[in-house]
Amino acid sequence: MTGVRAFRAPYALAGVALAMAVGFLLAAGCSDDVTDPTYPAEPSLPVGTWFLGIWGSGEDDIFIVGQPGLIYHWNGNAWTKEQSGTAVALTDVWGDESGTVYAVGHRGVILRRGAGGWSAMNSGTDKNLYSVGSFQNRIIVCGHDGIMRELVGNSWVGVPGVAFIRNELSGVPEDTLLVSDDIPLLTAVAHHGVTGSDGSILMSDPQADWLLRRVAGGRNLVTCATTHPQRLSGNFVATDGGGLFQLIMTPDNRLAWDPRQLIVRNAIVYGIYADNGDRIWAVTNDGRIFKIDPDGSDPELLYEDELILFDIWGTSGDNLYAVGVDSRVLHYHDIGEGEFAWEPQDLPQLPETKSRAVEIFDKFGRPVR
Repeated sequence: MTGVRAFRAPYALAGVALAMAVGFLLAAGCSDDVTDPTYPAEPSLPVGTWFLGIWGSGEDDIFIVGQPGLIYHWNGNAWTKEQSGTAVALTDVWGDESGTVYAVGHRGVILRRGAGGWSAMNSGTDKNLYSVGSFQNRIIVCGHDGIMRELVGNSWVGVPGVAFIRNELSGVPEDTLLVSDDIPLLTAVAHHGVTGSDGSILMSDPQADWLLRRVAGGRNLVTCATTHPQRLSGNFVATDGGGLFQLIMTPDNRLAWDPRQLIVRNAIVYGIYADNGDRIWAVTNDGRIFKIDPDGSDPELLYEDELILFDIWGTSGDNLYAVGVDSRVLHYHDIGEGEFAWEPQDLPQLPETKSRAVEIFDKFGRPVR
């Protein structure tokens, strides 16, 4: 990628008073335990808009979700706003091989996109949901208080939540835990694991519902994952301490999460994307975008503007999208003669908003700064 140029937003964080009452509408609360936030009711007045999740099946089929209840679709020619039927924060979006797309959000909201548009599904929970995806070819959603639901037919059913803790050397079970009691937040669904607080990654186990693995770094939260079902090396997770971990097979034929490197110090990694060459792109709570090559070299800073970014997705390293606060969508692409740049996208029909000088929280209810 040559001629990389960063388009910076024409305003600074302080200049906008990024006051979008994130702490209220994203149902955040200030708790002494950062892994166990509380969730007050949404305010009646409109607040700022921002995007929390992005996913696509290809260059002409991309979805973005956010708050309040926002869904946008790119068809290869234009962005269109789609009716979600809800005003709660939508936190993640994902689609399966059949072309069915799902979006999840706070208060147990699960939406499914069919021929007639988006419709609500009965999730069987009012817990905040943070991720939807495929774990071992099972469609699963996860969220607050260790909640997990699996799609069976057209119904969402509870996922059994007992996990083994095995000795790292011998593999012998040493303890068990109840997921709902011991993991306050489950944050991301990936093919090889469901991530959460306290460095937790729940993986399949032949003798129990789950095998608990842990990674270290940060304030005890695995914030995001990127997955490749067919290629083991294409599975990564990142933490709120800037750490990056890659799935490997150990010499004794066990799956393990190997620390790759530190992406960034003193910042939260909120979203990661991996290409087919195992290059990683990561976005952070201080508005930076990094590229991490598989050769172990230092992460390369591609973009920064101090405005929080929550997720990133792409079709390749030459076609990437990052989303975040202030209804931002940044597109990294070829702008001519081999020069690449991050350009802001103009989305239609964004709601009018009001700002309030309050602290900003992420989709898990934790203070961003």
